[in-house]
Amino acid sequence: MKKKGIVLALVTALCTAALAGCGSSDSGEKLYLYNWTEYIPQEVYDAFEEETGIEVIESTFSSNEEMLAKLTAGGTDQYDMVVASNYVIKAMQEQGLIQELDKTQLENLGNISEAALGMDFDPENQYSIPFMGGITVIAVNTKMCQELGVTIESFNDLLNPALENNMVVVDDVREIVGIALKAQGQDSNTTDQATIEGTLPWLKQLVPNIKAYDSDSPKTLLASNEVAVGVVYNIDAGMAINENPDIDVVFTEEPCEMSMDNFVLTSGAQNVENAMKFIDFVHRPDIYKMILDVFPGVCANDAALEIMDSRYLDNPGSNVDQSEIARANLIEEVGDAVTYYDDVFTQMKTN
Repeated sequence: MKKKGIVLALVTALCTAALAGCGSSDSGEKLYLYNWTEYIPQEVYDAFEEETGIEVIESTFSSNEEMLAKLTAGGTDQYDMVVASNYVIKAMQEQGLIQELDKTQLENLGNISEAALGMDFDPENQYSIPFMGGITVIAVNTKMCQELGVTIESFNDLLNPALENNMVVVDDVREIVGIALKAQGQDSNTTDQATIEGTLPWLKQLVPNIKAYDSDSPKTLLASNEVAVGVVYNIDAGMAINENPDIDVVFTEEPCEMSMDNFVLTSGAQNVENAMKFIDFVHRPDIYKMILDVFPGVCANDAALEIMDSRYLDNPGSNVDQSEIARANLIEEVGDAVTYYDDVFTQMKTN
C-alpha cells in the first residue's frame, strides 16, 4: 500500500507539471522586467504574451536609488530589462550594470519623439531607448485650498502653515531636495556640498505639512480629498484629475523637475531578444496609447499622440503644456554628490 501511494503521488505530480506547461506561454519564453510601480498596465503584458507567447514577469520599485541598490546587491541576472531614469543611466553604464542594445531590431523606433532621442546622457542611444517622460508637478485640490486660504505661486508657498499635515510628496530624494534648491534660487543639479546641505532648514519647515511620502500611488490621497496639495509625478496628477474634478495642477515661478525614463538591458540579461521585442511592441501607437489611457505620463511617442483622445489631451496633469516642459529642469547625474542629497533627505525624514 505504501509503494502504491508513492507511485500515485509521482504520477499526480508529473501530470500536474505537464498541465502547468499548457497555458498561453507554451514556448516557456519569459521576460523579467524591473519597473516603476504603476507604469505599464497588465493588459499590455497580456496582449504581448498573446501575440508572442512571451510571459512578462514584472517586479517593481519606487525610486531609482532602490532599483540601483537591488541590482548592485543581487546581481544583474535577476532581470532582463529595467526602466531607468536618465540621470542614473551613465552611472549604470560605468558600473557595468547594463549592456549595449541593437536598435536595428526596433521597427517602431521612428515613432519615438525626436526630443526624447539622443539626449546628453546617451547621445547615440547605445544603452537606452526612451519610454516615457515624467515631470514633477504641484497638484492642488482647488476646493480645499480655497477653504484653507492657500494660493501656490512659488515653491515657498508650500511652507504655508495652513497646509499642516495636508500634503503628499513623492518619496524621491532628487525631486524633493531639487525643489528646495530651486526655492532658494540654486541649481537643482548642483554638486556643491554646502549648497545641498543648506537646503535642510527649508526642508525642515516643509516637514510639518507632509502627511505622506509616497511614490507608489500618491494620487490616492489627492483623489480621495485627504490632502489639499501634492508634489507628485504628472502621471499621478493626471490620474487624480480623472477621478476628482476638484484636482488641478499649478505651475510656479520656478520650473518643474523633469526626467526621461528609458528601457535598458541589464548586463546579465538572459532574454535579450524578448526584451527587444517588448520595447518594439510598446512603441506601437495602439499599445502606447493603451499605456497612456491608464497611466498618463508625458508622451514620448509622436505616433501615439496623434491618436490620443480628449481625456488625455485636455488633462493638464497628463498632457503637460509644452511651454512648461521646455522650461523644466532635466534632472542630471551628480556623481558622488548624490550622497549629500541622500544625507539631507534622510535627515529631513528622520529628525
